[in-house]
Amino acid sequence: MLNSDLFWNITIFISTIIEWIVFKFVLDELNEHKKDKLIINTAIILNIILITFLNIININSNIKLAIGISIGYIFYIYNYKATIFKGLIINLVYWMILVGVDLISVNIILMITEIDSISGLLKNNIFRLEQIVISKLLIVSIIPIVKNLKYNIELKKIEAFHVIIPIIANILSVVVIFTLEMESVNKSYEQKITLLIVSSILILSNISLIKIIGSIVKSNTIKMENKLIREKMDIQYHHYLTMQESQLKVRKLYHNMNNHIVCIKKLYKGHDDANIYIENLKNELNCWESVISTENMILDIIVNEKKNICNINNIDFDVDINFSKCEFIDMIDICSIFSNMIDNAIEACMKLNDTERFIRIKGTIVKRIFVVKCENSKINQIKLRKNKIITDKTDSFSHGLGIKSIKSSVQKYDGEVSVDFSKDKFVIQIYIPLR
Repeated sequence: MLNSDLFWNITIFISTIIEWIVFKFVLDELNEHKKDKLIINTAIILNIILITFLNIININSNIKLAIGISIGYIFYIYNYKATIFKGLIINLVYWMILVGVDLISVNIILMITEIDSISGLLKNNIFRLEQIVISKLLIVSIIPIVKNLKYNIELKKIEAFHVIIPIIANILSVVVIFTLEMESVNKSYEQKITLLIVSSILILSNISLIKIIGSIVKSNTIKMENKLIREKMDIQYHHYLTMQESQLKVRKLYHNMNNHIVCIKKLYKGHDDANIYIENLKNELNCWESVISTENMILDIIVNEKKNICNINNIDFDVDINFSKCEFIDMIDICSIFSNMIDNAIEACMKLNDTERFIRIKGTIVKRIFVVKCENSKINQIKLRKNKIITDKTDSFSHGLGIKSIKSSVQKYDGEVSVDFSKDKFVIQIYIPLR
């Protein structure tokens, strides 16, 4: 059986299937599809057939590697939502791991057998079969590692170059080691162990380097997000602080004008035209009085401003908030929590027909906990990846800062934020313990 060309062709075909199925799994875990499953699966089958053909005709291994990297990158960019640099890095990392596990499996066989060189593994024998089985088991073992990846990183150009250079260097190093091993014979047992250790360290070092760079980039991303959140909170706070000052002046004027109107009404008692004019003036003044009252001036300003926006855009806006025992919450956090929460709800409602738009906000105190529930209608489909909402906007970095701002403010008071949604409704609930 080991001398049968058909057997080895089937073995090569199965081996290639495993490599590309694992590659597809990695891409599915790290990216969203850009094409439908039929197109992606068809492309995978074509790639498998092409690589199998190259293996069967015994094309130069370095040329085959270059072709594999090229079609892997084209497949990635064409079928998945990824930037050019991210696609290049993940593709190179996978092929680096692929050639790395081949090198490791080769050295394992050389160490446990009496074969003197790699050329002995190119023949149709049991050792070649063992090497293929070991290498495919190793490549399959990366699946749980990929499933446990906790973050998705978008790299800048300079950061991408810093990652790409060592990956390419490692791939070239593996190719050089393979070439040297092909030419060397009669290696000692110590030399075989050394080659196995060196090849293993080569792969582990590159994986560690990528993990370190990824952690640094993630840290920088978090810092940038926090900076943007603080800037956004400051802008919102100063906006409503300015409105509060204006509101205080208006309320003072409103109070004084009401007193003046009472005096004028007494002076012109019995004059119908004067009474009509005075009533009209009084109605005009009443428009400046807050429609919604929460017992907190900043919150009153926020919800009344948002109510005016909702009225203009035919959104049914219903608010009932008992804020009487929440004086410990800073004004800047009140602005962050409620303005972002309502802005997100308004944005979702704007995608609907006028008759289906609604926002309902209920704030109550339950067992020494201030509970806020905001419900709004929606039509857009919400996607989750690793418990995070995935945006369909082009500016994915800035998207979601509203929710993050809310969480940042709520966490200052040992509170929690929960998000739930259905096909036509989005719900955010906030829990803040009273002090």
